[in-house]
Amino acid sequence: MISKLLDLFPSHTHPLTLVSDVDCLLASEATLKELKNRGFEIIQEDDPVLLRYRAEEFRPFTAEHPIIIYTTGELEDLPYDLYQAAYRISLSLHQFFPNLAYPIVKVLSPQQIEKLELLKQPEQILSRQKTIDYLLSEIFGVDMNVLNQPQGLIGWLSEYHHRQNFLPDLLKENLVNQLEKYPLYKDWDVNLLISNNKIFQNFVQQQWGLFVENSFIENRIDGADVPYAIPFRNDSGLQDMVPKLVRYGIIQPLQINDGTKLPYWVQPGVSAVDPRFQRLKLLFEEVEARLEKFKKNLDSGWEDWNQFALIWSELCSYLYLSDFEIQPRQKSDFNRFIQDLDPLFADWLMNNYSTLGVLRLPNPHHVNHIPHYLAHLRDLKKIDKVVLLIMDCLSLADWQVIYPKWAARHTDWDMKTKTLLAQVPTITAISRKALISGLRPDDFITKFKKEISEEKFWKLFWSLQNIATDRCQFVSLRYDRQNDQQVELENPNIDAWCLIDDTLDKLTHNAVLGATDYQSSLQLWLDSKSDQNSIPLENMIEWYLNHGYSVFIASDHGHVEATGFGQPNEGLIVQTRGMRARIYMDHLFAIRVQKAFPETYLWDNDGLLPNQAAVLMPTGRQAFALNGQVVVTHGGISIDEAIVPFVQISKEGM
Repeated sequence: MISKLLDLFPSHTHPLTLVSDVDCLLASEATLKELKNRGFEIIQEDDPVLLRYRAEEFRPFTAEHPIIIYTTGELEDLPYDLYQAAYRISLSLHQFFPNLAYPIVKVLSPQQIEKLELLKQPEQILSRQKTIDYLLSEIFGVDMNVLNQPQGLIGWLSEYHHRQNFLPDLLKENLVNQLEKYPLYKDWDVNLLISNNKIFQNFVQQQWGLFVENSFIENRIDGADVPYAIPFRNDSGLQDMVPKLVRYGIIQPLQINDGTKLPYWVQPGVSAVDPRFQRLKLLFEEVEARLEKFKKNLDSGWEDWNQFALIWSELCSYLYLSDFEIQPRQKSDFNRFIQDLDPLFADWLMNNYSTLGVLRLPNPHHVNHIPHYLAHLRDLKKIDKVVLLIMDCLSLADWQVIYPKWAARHTDWDMKTKTLLAQVPTITAISRKALISGLRPDDFITKFKKEISEEKFWKLFWSLQNIATDRCQFVSLRYDRQNDQQVELENPNIDAWCLIDDTLDKLTHNAVLGATDYQSSLQLWLDSKSDQNSIPLENMIEWYLNHGYSVFIASDHGHVEATGFGQPNEGLIVQTRGMRARIYMDHLFAIRVQKAFPETYLWDNDGLLPNQAAVLMPTGRQAFALNGQVVVTHGGISIDEAIVPFVQISKEGM
């Protein structure tokens, strides 16, 4: 399909093309990248004023620099002068998959559509149910002859969650209905096992613990007849699967004094020492293997880096645990990984950042897509009242530390984690305002005649979604006057909250002893016995969940430990003096500064910042600070700063 789709967009032919794409066929990463390679600039703006601004930027339209104006609505709704002058295309899945039931194919993600396009298409028209069966089998690897046994279902679920190729609700409901017909699964909540990776992990871990504990107490592997839901004791397929379940982090090895008497297949799932050592060893192996793949395949996509970021952040979360000390060899390996990782990720980001920023739906990629995604979910009736809690400076590694603490204290919270790209440069003034407003930095820097506050941008966005400004609220949380704010925060008449928590940002900038200092402060903040802790924030989230709100946690950027290598002396020419980013509106001056600081990236013309803007950012883990000074900061394009968590919290049963 991609080749057929791209045939509609020949290079250097049509100066202006209008595209109506109700099924988001152009939203796949591969398609966007190829259009970019062909010279196309893509514009998507729902706001007619911003659309007009952006279109005017590219006039006069020429075949050498062609423009695509993209909408998921009707072409006739676009401005008349653009409509008249343009080559017009209407796209639909039915054009490319005529033998599949359109309403079913429509629920697939762009990445799943890409996979579908590579398959041999059915020769006859399929009914609704047969289309569902076809997609479950071909796209998601569902074979009911395999999944009707625990070995097959556990194996499928482990791969499903590992690959993060998630089922759309319609297909998931159909699969759940089929699985619930098997008596074997009468005590399994298969819906939750498919929907939530953490619940699946906890289920397998609990079953593994029950089995090993019983077997160890009995001092023989076949032990007493305990009714296990997962029959590790007598299923050789499950036994063979144990090493993979450990490698994927689904089974955390249980600590026992002596596991040598247990059969060989049990031993990967037990440990005579702290099981975290075994998990850390596996993480080091996984990171090394993936870095080697990135070196060999420079065309890796967002999903590859997304999965790596989650593994990398888990590894990083181990480095600063107060009750856990990694080995000197592992510290050396970690530093070696950073030397390989930073340039690999920087190269990928510079080549793909703009492309991923083009289209906002159905899957967000950049933080400025978040408000549009929330509005999209609201239009689909998947959410109603919404809370966007922005935890300034929250990194993926931070979330790896926060999640288990909150999960233990709130066992009925369901926390689903996605990852997004922060706005570059990853400083609060740029990325947080983009997150709140739903705009590109160019839009709020150059297209408004005066500085507009984050609060006004939040209300402006939702007013365009037909929510009155008095039903939108923006609050910077102040725990030193918590009682005064409580009445304001517990107003059930507000439909769209934006709450700012800058606790982690303060911890970052106060970490004068580096990352270890920061992590110690984070652990204290999570300790309920500490004077200043996260309990008030957790209680607030609980209140919103109990009052019908959908709660989302977002971050504007992460952070990194960096070492100073000197500071430029620019006078008044520089717009922003950050330790990891310097912004200039004079491109030639930025080049002059780079000559004095050659170990820097010059970031410009990304289609999101103003055209005249140039950003200078240190390579690796360096900072514009005094030589040798160690700081915890942000602004650059390391994976720790640029890929951030986006979490939806809901309550089970609500």
